Amino acid sequence: MSVKRPPFYVKAQEILLRTVLGSKGYDLPFGSDADRGYLLLLVGLMSFLAVLACAGTLSLHAMTQRWSSGLENKITIEIKAEDRDGTMLSPETIRLETEKITEMLQKNPAVKSFEALQEKEIKKLVSPWLGEDFSLEDIPLPGLIAVELNVSSPEALEKLTGSIKKLSPTARVDTHREWLQDILRFTGTLQWIALFVALIVALTTVTAISSGVKSRMAVHKDQVEILHLIGASDKYIARQFQWHAIIIALLGSILGTAAGLGMATFILLLSGQSGTSLIPQISLDSTSMLIFIFLPVIASIISGVTARFTVLRTLSLMP
Repeated sequence: MSVKRPPFYVKAQEILLRTVLGSKGYDLPFGSDADRGYLLLLVGLMSFLAVLACAGTLSLHAMTQRWSSGLENKITIEIKAEDRDGTMLSPETIRLETEKITEMLQKNPAVKSFEALQEKEIKKLVSPWLGEDFSLEDIPLPGLIAVELNVSSPEALEKLTGSIKKLSPTARVDTHREWLQDILRFTGTLQWIALFVALIVALTTVTAISSGVKSRMAVHKDQVEILHLIGASDKYIARQFQWHAIIIALLGSILGTAAGLGMATFILLLSGQSGTSLIPQISLDSTSMLIFIFLPVIASIISGVTARFTVLRTLSLMP
């Protein structure tokens, strides 16, 4: 029958053990382990991948928020250059219909602001798709009006669309919702993939730490048995492996996080120098940077908990 010992007795016993062993650090010779550098490199690589996955997720989230807010309550009115029968409209007809619609928008209380694009601006919009050397002189250009509404409710949009159709049967109202939903669906899928990669990285780190602790326990099996014989508790032994795993994870994660932040910053700088509006400039805010700063702490906690659980479970199975 085992007798439960008081906490002060257990603490005194641990101090006595350290005094008898004459060790100022660990009671186990972890410094001679050959796999220490391997675990350090593995944790560093996992932290590097985790930073890239998290940076991708946060950047995509910020990008979708920017797109959503940029197109909120905004529509585009296009006066097509041809009618329903395929007959091309003259530039004068398109100009007149554009003026009629702008006059109506000016009096409409649901409209906050609007801007009718000039021919030069429309040519500038289509030139990236057709090329700078392509002549637009003989091509009929549609009329475009950018409109910002006070509230883009379905009722207000339906009423405004009806008013526009009365003035110009060829006009089309684009709410950007279909395009935006496709983009949000695509970026949402990418975010889930990035989170899945981060989860795989975390599971791989846990597996590697657990395997490393088990192999280290097998190497130091004789020392662990000696500690048991002279009265060391399982928690005391587990604490030795736990702190060793925490230190390795902290050092490796700091190196991996720094390398990952450097790579992420380089990629973000490239996105800002793309020279096209199709790829918006992406940046990480202060909250995102705070998450990356705490990543080594999170990695250390995961490694420490994993090492402690592995040691206690292994010791419980020992005779």
